[in-house]
Amino acid sequence: MPKIFSLLLVFSFIACSGIDDIPYKGLFVNGSSYTLAIAPSGGQSWEPFTLAPGDEKRISVDEDRVLFTVSPAVVVWVFNEKESTVTFYDRDPNSDDDTLYCLDGATACDGVTAIYYCNGGFWKQRTCADACVDLGYSAAVGCGYSSNAGKDQCFCE
Repeated sequence: MPKIFSLLLVFSFIACSGIDDIPYKGLFVNGSSYTLAIAPSGGQSWEPFTLAPGDEKRISVDEDRVLFTVSPAVVVWVFNEKESTVTFYDRDPNSDDDTLYCLDGATACDGVTAIYYCNGGFWKQRTCADACVDLGYSAAVGCGYSSNAGKDQCFCE
């Protein structure tokens, strides 16, 4: 029987413009097949809510980050930093690890224009265009598997 546990998410909203924006505003999206209960954690006090499959909810808290738990904990989530969006997906049912969602350094292309990368055990998303510019290139050619690197990566020019 899988363990039931709470998932604590600590994230900050950081964007190129409006870096000092407070309060935190973000969107929760349920891309899983479960109805989810989202509740405040870490001493924050905001209204808990449920998300049916396919539903989304925008929240705003009077702090620069949001702390929450999600139940059931049989889902994984991806935080899109640029759009301040948390999207929940069905968890891999074959995984034996209830605490680590991905291994640091892992990558996965999201089509040809964006890449997911593992940071601190959690998936984050980034467009290849932004990643390439940050690395000093002028443009992104796409995203795909690199046999030289042995993993998915953005291709820049």
